[in-house]
Amino acid sequence: MKAFGITVMSLLLLCSCRSAGPLQRELNTMRSHLYYELTSPVYTGEVKHAVFMDIISSNINYYSHIERTGGYFIPLLFYNVQRDNFRILLGEHSLNMLYREFLTEALLTECNSSTCFDLVDNQDERVNPDTVYRLEVKIRKNETVGDLSIHFSQLLWFDGTYLNSESVRYHPSATDLCISLRLSRGCDCLFDKTYEVKHKQPVRYNSFYDTYDASQAAMNNMSRALSLATKEMVEQISLDLNLVMAAEAISKQVLP
Repeated sequence: MKAFGITVMSLLLLCSCRSAGPLQRELNTMRSHLYYELTSPVYTGEVKHAVFMDIISSNINYYSHIERTGGYFIPLLFYNVQRDNFRILLGEHSLNMLYREFLTEALLTECNSSTCFDLVDNQDERVNPDTVYRLEVKIRKNETVGDLSIHFSQLLWFDGTYLNSESVRYHPSATDLCISLRLSRGCDCLFDKTYEVKHKQPVRYNSFYDTYDASQAAMNNMSRALSLATKEMVEQISLDLNLVMAAEAISKQVLP
């Protein structure tokens, strides 16, 4: 009778849904790093023009958020299994810097190395935009998500007690990034385009014994997804702007 009572209590505890609250509190203490690696060929020609980039607006959530997305419970008396699934939405509070600042540095690093113009940070707005080349950048969408799953099992042992086992895994992260930019001189729009990159980042070793290590690994994987999506987009932006500014330089030469 006592063993039966223990079994019933174990099943009740096992089949209760795991709350996202403790995981959220763990996430609030974690930080991860964005990074940008310059791999484009260096421009060795003459630089004739400067482009002044205005401050970039950002709409990414400040805090990372986790929510339960489902799971299952399989009671087999001698062996019971439960799985709880969660989804994490990456926020700036979990990063080592604001994304707007990271994108600004990435654009400055890329353009000032691989293009025929100088890109100047005009966040203080000291330059009159009507007299220079002006670059406006707006982040339309910046969403990076990752999934986490907690596996919990119980095995009925010979003495009537259950042996518990838990493992936590994170899954591939996905970034959906959309950025618009406009290059102008005075009232003339020279280039206007919206870029969108969707990047999926695979996992490495993804099985852990506790939720903290798994959540930190998931966070690192998400920041890597966002970093690589940004790199892909910034490289394309620099290529396009280089073509436009090269054409501008040629047009200035042929004008009387």
